[in-house]
Amino acid sequence: MLRYIRISLLLIMIMLSSETAFMQPGSGMGAGNGNRLNTAILGTVLDEATGTPIQYANIMLHKQNSGEAITGTITNERGRFDLSPVRPGRYYLTIKFMGYEELRVDSLTITFATPIADVGDQYIKPAELEGESVVVERERTTMEYKIDKKVINVGQDITSSSGTAVEVLENVPSVTVDIDGNVELRGSSNFTVLIDNRPSILEANEVLQTIPASTIDNIEIITNPSAAYDPDGVSGIINIITKKNKLEGFSGIANLNAGMLGQFGGDFLLNYRNHHYTAYISAAYNTRAHEGQDTSLSRTTVLDTSYTVSQSGDRRFEHGGYRLRGGLDYNFTDQDVLGLKFSYGSRGFNSSSNNKFEKYTNYDFVPFISTTEEKSERGGAYYSIEANYEHQFGSPNHRLEVNGDYSIRKSDEESITEQFDVNNNQIDGRRTIEDGPTTRGELEIKYEQPWANDGKLEAGYQLHTGSSIDKNGFQNWDAASGLYVNVPNYDFDTEYRRDTQSIYSVLSNNYGKLGVQGGFRAEYTYRDIAIIDSSSFTIDRWDYFPSVHLSYNITPTQKFMTSYSRRIQRTRGWFLEPYETWTDAYNVRKGNPGLLPEYINSFEAGYMKYFGRNMISAELYGRQTTNLVERVQSVYSEDVILHTFENVGNSLSIGSELSLRLMAFPWWDFNLMGNVYHYEINDQPSSFSQDIQSDNWSLRFNNNFTLSKQVKLQLNAMYNSPSVSIQGERKAMFFLNAGARLNLIENKLSATVNIRDILDTGDHESISQGEDFYRFQSSDRVAPIVSASVRYVFNNYRDKNQQRNGNMEDSGSESAEGDDF
Repeated sequence: MLRYIRISLLLIMIMLSSETAFMQPGSGMGAGNGNRLNTAILGTVLDEATGTPIQYANIMLHKQNSGEAITGTITNERGRFDLSPVRPGRYYLTIKFMGYEELRVDSLTITFATPIADVGDQYIKPAELEGESVVVERERTTMEYKIDKKVINVGQDITSSSGTAVEVLENVPSVTVDIDGNVELRGSSNFTVLIDNRPSILEANEVLQTIPASTIDNIEIITNPSAAYDPDGVSGIINIITKKNKLEGFSGIANLNAGMLGQFGGDFLLNYRNHHYTAYISAAYNTRAHEGQDTSLSRTTVLDTSYTVSQSGDRRFEHGGYRLRGGLDYNFTDQDVLGLKFSYGSRGFNSSSNNKFEKYTNYDFVPFISTTEEKSERGGAYYSIEANYEHQFGSPNHRLEVNGDYSIRKSDEESITEQFDVNNNQIDGRRTIEDGPTTRGELEIKYEQPWANDGKLEAGYQLHTGSSIDKNGFQNWDAASGLYVNVPNYDFDTEYRRDTQSIYSVLSNNYGKLGVQGGFRAEYTYRDIAIIDSSSFTIDRWDYFPSVHLSYNITPTQKFMTSYSRRIQRTRGWFLEPYETWTDAYNVRKGNPGLLPEYINSFEAGYMKYFGRNMISAELYGRQTTNLVERVQSVYSEDVILHTFENVGNSLSIGSELSLRLMAFPWWDFNLMGNVYHYEINDQPSSFSQDIQSDNWSLRFNNNFTLSKQVKLQLNAMYNSPSVSIQGERKAMFFLNAGARLNLIENKLSATVNIRDILDTGDHESISQGEDFYRFQSSDRVAPIVSASVRYVFNNYRDKNQQRNGNMEDSGSESAEGDDF
């Protein structure tokens, strides 16, 4: 720990000592250009309601007398714009952005005596669109594109309002979700999940399945992160931003939902904010279930005997839990903020199934019939505490941040499989037990400062340290006693430890229409997995992760972007667990502690064009992965299949994403999103097929209908094409979901009804095969599923814009919408 502190202090000294070097005047305005006159019109565009910067706002400069358009640009991520050079004369500005009223700034004069016109902060307000008989109340754009991310505003999504983050992601570009709620980002299940820009101690899918959609403000999809982000994740980062009020005073929001199959949940958020501090507390409870029918057919070959096992049965999967969060940010000076946060909760995942098996061989066609009952439970409590400090050096873009957190997760798991004959007499049984806590600590020091005219320097140090001790036991059912008896040879005590330290720097600037961002991260990793009284698996290495992002503003309404980054996918903990877990009488799962991490080279290029209130975008991407990790199956014994994980070679994905956002009529707007990509696996071991490739595509069609100011409808369709894996293929899937929202009390009380998988087409089929086995599996989930939710918003706040104008009274009927917390 002393070594970590020394490195941290050294990094702070380096960053602070570099301040004077980087704060020298830039090459722009008034910076040593001889006798040349440097002219410019500068400013910042902000949201009037929240005060947040507006990126990609269109700025157009016009001659004052004739109105002729002279030049234009768009705002950057901080809402800043810079029009230069500008000939001496009299001008006015127009500021436009989708979903906001146009703003005009008059009486701008450029002369030799006053070559710079800084219009300061310009606030634009949401627009109201009037049709012939319908008034459409403006909500935030469903999806926003930024230089390195897509931002999905969850408040617009009606069909997932009573679900979890998984249901929200079903309607998100680049993301696919299967019948069991497993998420993939651009065809890969290996990605990183952040909560409010911070890692979670829970597994990625655990996080997404336990966060209620009603508590989410927006979701950021970052497919090619810069070096400022942790490099974890093959396909990028999914960042969940939870709701927090941005307006002063007291406010709150409460949600209640219920649905079929025992779905029930609720949550609330209370927030108070004034000039000196912000405090909030929230709580959520949620339970959900999925039911369906499974069928499978397995064939295994040992020597000259072929074993066939057919299975059919019912299953139920439940997940849920509760979470309590709170936080306090205290502004003890205008430049210094100290924050404290805590989170406590518990989650649980339970599954059960009843199956009928028929087994026969090529020598004995009389089937052996049996039934099985399988139950598994996994979960436990978790908590975290977090502290952060921020100091601003005179401007919002020049600051130092220090963040630290400590978290503990308790994870207990038990699974039991029991087999019965046709007379319902038990003939076999296995029980697996796992328990053990996981602890993790993190420290981040981040420094930002302006550079040159409109650039920014970011530098930082990060420390991640984690450990866990897992105790695993295995028991067999003893027919004589009718009890489960411990099998000592299958008992494992495993210690995991991983320490990662990294330093990074990112430098960005705009050169006219060209935006440039370059970053580099150096990272040291020590990881050790020790099986007590057995073997150890250690990684001790340095890794390096560069990133480059370029953007070019072709016109104020057209933009081109391209990027490259190198990333890593560290193996998930349960992939490494070296013990056996029986999922039924004929399938067993085991981890592989010898797995190597995956390394990824990722490329992207994109084009965006705004036309009126509409937008079209096209992206090309490529992803090369080495040390590819895949699920692998093999013959465990005569009629049993082993499921594990292996490094199976390298993979290549090359594809394109297209997105069209169109307001066809004042009462109908839609998003049409498509993804087409080629996937192939190369350099695989000789035991696998040597020609593994497929052409894949997916399509989403999300429709929003505003029938009146009180009633809104949504209809979403999704299709995923077949795809391949190292040992087989996955069949296509199609979903159709619908939702309706009724505003009962304007901006206060609303109700939503959702219907998921209306046509009952969300079945899942897959085939896997190897040299001595074949397996077909099909899952058919109960559908359609109906759920409903109710939301109530209450507040008493003072709008920031009113404070600016000196009006300190309550805003009365000018209440904030529930989606803007």
